[in-house]
Amino acid sequence: MTRQARPVMRIGVALAAAIVAVSGLAGCGKDDPEPGLSAPEDAGKGERVDIDAFVDLIEASFDQDASARVAFEVDGPSPLNGSGVVEYVDSGMNVDVKIADWQVKGGWIKLRTVGDTAYMSVPESGGLWVDIGAEDTDLAGTVMQDADPRGQTDLLREAITEVRFSGEDTVGDVPTRRYQVVAEPKVSATEGSDGVDVTEFWFDEAGRIVRRSNDLDTGGAQFTWLDWDAAVEIEPPPARQLITLDKLEQLRRQQGK
Repeated sequence: MTRQARPVMRIGVALAAAIVAVSGLAGCGKDDPEPGLSAPEDAGKGERVDIDAFVDLIEASFDQDASARVAFEVDGPSPLNGSGVVEYVDSGMNVDVKIADWQVKGGWIKLRTVGDTAYMSVPESGGLWVDIGAEDTDLAGTVMQDADPRGQTDLLREAITEVRFSGEDTVGDVPTRRYQVVAEPKVSATEGSDGVDVTEFWFDEAGRIVRRSNDLDTGGAQFTWLDWDAAVEIEPPPARQLITLDKLEQLRRQQGK
């Protein structure tokens, strides 16, 4: 393994963490919804909800130029947590998040994506930003395109087996409606586990997604969207602050890491 493998792997994990933060959607099993079910906003506590209408509600959250603050926490063998902002535009999904560094105690990884370009700043880069696409033009664009929740709603529509309204709730100080989503685990993140895959979703009074939470075999994951339509300005770092992966590796060697 080359010395550069470590920062490259770290970048891959950081990008995966960003996907967790700004997407939080996944497909599982498959079944056909039954006719005559309630729309999400009309369901009483414990009632089943029409799957197509529920996925429409998710899809509407990510309208063109929608923006929000995001936060996430993943428990397991490699815990991840972070927060930041996201905006959904024609060219893709722009992200500016800060992730707790699992390699440097007390350190943070900053990840910023603009269009199909991604940048990362780590403690050993000394405030400089690695231009991830400078040496692999497809890496950032492909990963972030896959992360965009707008590209996952068709999968969700086919994957979910049952949705039930769980009742009124609050997330922070935001009044919400809470739903339980059930799917078969055979092609889900919990592949190989017994039983079913259960995920919970919360929506605010305007019908925007606020939180998604599920338990996994190796822990659990929770994703939160707050302050929908908050003013967000995500721009590339200044050119004078950009370095390549090779330069990052040089800095790491100088620091004995």
